[in-house]
Amino acid sequence: MYNNEKSLKLFQKRKDILAKKDILPQELLDLAEFAFKNQFKAFNSSSSVLPQDLKLAPVNEVISGKPLLARSSFPYDFEASLKLFHILLDYLKNSSGPIKASAEIIESEIKKDPELVRVAFEKYLEADDHFFRIFGEKTPESPRTLNFLAQTSITPSIAGITDKLNLALPQNHTWTFGHCPVCGSLPYISSLQGKEGARHLHCSFCHTDYRFLRMVCPFCDEKKEACFEYFTVKEHPGFRVDVCKTCNMYMKTIDFRQLDKKNLPILDDLESLTLDIMARNEGYNRPTLSAWGF
Repeated sequence: MYNNEKSLKLFQKRKDILAKKDILPQELLDLAEFAFKNQFKAFNSSSSVLPQDLKLAPVNEVISGKPLLARSSFPYDFEASLKLFHILLDYLKNSSGPIKASAEIIESEIKKDPELVRVAFEKYLEADDHFFRIFGEKTPESPRTLNFLAQTSITPSIAGITDKLNLALPQNHTWTFGHCPVCGSLPYISSLQGKEGARHLHCSFCHTDYRFLRMVCPFCDEKKEACFEYFTVKEHPGFRVDVCKTCNMYMKTIDFRQLDKKNLPILDDLESLTLDIMARNEGYNRPTLSAWGF
């Protein structure tokens, strides 16, 4: 996602097209663009050296469903992540509306407790959403602001580590469980790739792209075809929502094979926010946040 200049150019191109379609608020698109550009810089400046004492699960156990490295054990470059955190915080402070007010509150809280950012990073690694929901009570008009800052800031460093960890996994393997083989987190979006439409899941934490079975729910392991449904919306070609009637969960799927369009999951997730609203209105749930922490 960050180790290829083509991704940066693709993000800009897709963002400009989205702006003309008036699907999302310009302020949100500008924030996403600013964040991605600075994530790209942070990725290329972060240290991604694997500690020598890092204990990885054996490959045979990974194939059986154990993550290669639990997300709570992921090493990361604190200084690079902290620098990006403050770059993003300054951007939000110079914006307007509720998110500006939230950024100012967060800055005030950091002055009271300089360890707040480090704690937020650690809580994100631990998948402790309770911490962010409780903190969100201090910024009620924009309750996910701290989550956005922590997740967006630490992700480039996590991605650098993940690039190296992926080398320990078997290549071209089709995984039989829904969670990420690298960190054990759930996917936030899926895509169909190649002529045969191979199904790939995209991890919500380390952003690993891993191939998965077509007719299996990644959340509850349901395999009965009668339990699956999907719907599309003509205003969003190339996207569909896959739902599982057993666990009541849904996942958006990207299928650009018939379109002159290249997928970029973190932006695709943002572009298709309308589908999230529709799925939730139908009573289905999404077990993960967006790629941006909201």
